[in-house]
Amino acid sequence: MKRKSIRTWIASTAATLGLVGAAVVSSAGTASAASNGQQILFRDSIANIYSIYVYGSNQNGQWVGHCFPTPATDNYLSGWWWKGTVQIYFLTGSSHNNCNGSDFSLYSGASVPTYQANSDYYTIDDQRWLG
Repeated sequence: MKRKSIRTWIASTAATLGLVGAAVVSSAGTASAASNGQQILFRDSIANIYSIYVYGSNQNGQWVGHCFPTPATDNYLSGWWWKGTVQIYFLTGSSHNNCNGSDFSLYSGASVPTYQANSDYYTIDDQRWLG
């Protein structure tokens, strides 16, 4: 009888741990800043921007900058969260692909909201400055 109850206990404990583990895994989604910043979707509508450098306040209120290659029309700049005023520097010309070169041009700043109901990406379109 003891052997059967130990086996039953082990099986029931394993099943419980499996359910708890499944619940934890299913509740873990992609990282999100929620109401404390947005990632940037840079839309190169004119198709002449090869890299951009974004400088501004991150989700923790620290001033940071990062260069992103922009090979497509829609460039999701993932992994970096921004809020408030950010400065956008553009590199044009194919010799500046992948953030090579040092002659960035500042076209303007953008105000990134801390929260959007429908997305974690705030769209910045180059037509705003270059169109």
